[in-house]
Amino acid sequence: MSLRPPTAEDIRRLGEQLHLDLDDEEIADFQSLVTEGLDAYETVRQYPHPSTRTPLGDRDTGCRVPRNEDPNNAWITACEVVGASEGPLAGWDVALKDNVAVAGVEMTCGSQVMEGYVPNRDATIVSRLLDAGATVVGKTNMDDFAFTGNGHSSAFGPTLNPHDDDRLAGGSSGGSAIAVAEGEVDLGIGGDQGGSVRVPAAWTGVVGHKPTHGLVPYTGIVGIENTIDHTGPIAPDVETAARALTVLAGRDPDDPRQPDEVPTQEYEATLDGDVDDLAIGVVREGFERPECDEAVNDSVRDGLATLESAGATVDEISIPIHHDAVDIYTVALNEGTVAAFRGEGVGRNWWGWYDTSWVESFGKFRRAQGGDLAPSVKYTLLIGAYASEEYHSKYYAEAMNLRRTVRDVYDDHLAEYDLLATPTTPQLPHEYVPDQNRFEFIDDAWGSLANTCQFNATGHPAVSVPVAPVDGLPVGLQLVGSHFDDATVLNAAYALESATDGDASE
Repeated sequence: MSLRPPTAEDIRRLGEQLHLDLDDEEIADFQSLVTEGLDAYETVRQYPHPSTRTPLGDRDTGCRVPRNEDPNNAWITACEVVGASEGPLAGWDVALKDNVAVAGVEMTCGSQVMEGYVPNRDATIVSRLLDAGATVVGKTNMDDFAFTGNGHSSAFGPTLNPHDDDRLAGGSSGGSAIAVAEGEVDLGIGGDQGGSVRVPAAWTGVVGHKPTHGLVPYTGIVGIENTIDHTGPIAPDVETAARALTVLAGRDPDDPRQPDEVPTQEYEATLDGDVDDLAIGVVREGFERPECDEAVNDSVRDGLATLESAGATVDEISIPIHHDAVDIYTVALNEGTVAAFRGEGVGRNWWGWYDTSWVESFGKFRRAQGGDLAPSVKYTLLIGAYASEEYHSKYYAEAMNLRRTVRDVYDDHLAEYDLLATPTTPQLPHEYVPDQNRFEFIDDAWGSLANTCQFNATGHPAVSVPVAPVDGLPVGLQLVGSHFDDATVLNAAYALESATDGDASE
């Protein structure tokens, strides 16, 4: 079947979208020219394409998890994809956020729009986990296309906190965090575009590590914007996170997010808990966000005092741009999201592997069911499109340039201190409020990211480690390090965890 030639109305409509001011004669001429130009597309169609399918064999394709078997709504799909018989993760059960592709297993991205989509290739990190001996036991619930930070937007229902099921588990990787907190799996994998590994880890009382941007390949994972996409481990303890990072990290030639050289190491081997020579800069502004709960601040300060007692130097510092970095991140994200959306979920102009199965399915599904997207997704697309159209992407370009300024400011402080510290989230887990109107829904969507999204804009590694709970609810301390110095970040978290004997998460 040949490609469908454009109608005159197609050319008129596209001309209006592109502001070309076509008259009737031009429309007729370009209709003919575009029809002829489609011959090049027919050439592309006729070539056999390299196989990108993962051999499935007798792979379990999974099934939906009934809600009555999953009270906190952690899971979307249960499966059993068994890895190698030997390896560093042999015997581990792993839960994957449902934006990570597992060939043959449905991937919904927490959205009704993508319900029924089945990838035909494993994400790179899935291949690495399986090769290391892990077993993938399911796909976990997440906010709709990862566009909220508290766990309330999934088409499959909210992710509820295992410490108080009237509260949320955090987003957007809430399902993976619940599965780890409940002891259902040895390791969870989350995605982090604004805090979505660290926030649910903080709110459920487990460890969440956002690696340096580009350390862990993102190929085969649905993202939002290439320059902020991260994926990383959610684990019951720091050693587990470090062992997982050793397996996950490393160069993938299909991923344009990575530098040419990706320095890696055996991260678990660096965990000695020695912080005698460690200097930590405590970012004052991280304790002064409008969303802050003083009880959370006090718990985080107590955790830092524990590190100081263990030998670390702990100083309060001021980084005023920490506040404005939230807005800089947001402006860049809004239009970056529109570009990726218009690019059928992958965008344009990067050199790497394009998932043609995803592109075709997403393109069809979003046109058929775009009305089913969550309010947070619609809001981001609309404000990004408005700013792009009315102000010609001027502010997007300025925000992208300012990201370098923000990164340099943090780097200047990281030249003096080994780590920076803030509360992971400024507040305790949100109460779940069903049936919110759009204004309430949006108002509730991103406040939890107030100390985390800055480091998605800059790409620095960051970990959330539990500190003392408040009123029985978990609290997380965020530690941030220099690029590709993930080992120092994890070792400081390990020192705190060792000093408190894990009691903070109880």
